[in-house]
Amino acid sequence: MENTGFDNKEILGTVEGKIRSIVATLGSDIEYRFMNWAQANVELDSIDKPTVVYVLPPSGTLTFKWNEVKDAPNTQIAFVCVTDFDFEGSENDGIIEAMKRLAIRFVKALNESGLFEQIEGDVLYQVLYDHLDQNVTGVVLTLTLEEVKGVSLCSEVVRNQ
Repeated sequence: MENTGFDNKEILGTVEGKIRSIVATLGSDIEYRFMNWAQANVELDSIDKPTVVYVLPPSGTLTFKWNEVKDAPNTQIAFVCVTDFDFEGSENDGIIEAMKRLAIRFVKALNESGLFEQIEGDVLYQVLYDHLDQNVTGVVLTLTLEEVKGVSLCSEVVRNQ
């Protein structure tokens, strides 16, 4: 990755940086990855504990106001854990339920962070297994995450980029 001379996670407050900080509050027993599905297919071969995967967003909305721009990416966030190849249905169901609970903890932490508009109501999830080379099971939430505070149009960073 090209060095641009500044840490954009700190200066611009990227959505990914915010997601990373929220996952960090879930505890040291949870891993975090930010990548696309092809990279996840390789990377998940090396996980050994529950992992949150923030999938590189394919699209979103930039909302322009007179003094700031807010990002609202359409995201997929996966909560996965390693499973056996020939799993028993009840064992796999237990992993799915554990990953749903991890997803619930994440959404609760996201709502408490104040970094994004509150997630309420119905949230679509998909069960994930047999989709990747590694034997992982979990759930994927599909969310549109709207920043509460965006990038200031008056900031030096925006003017000089």
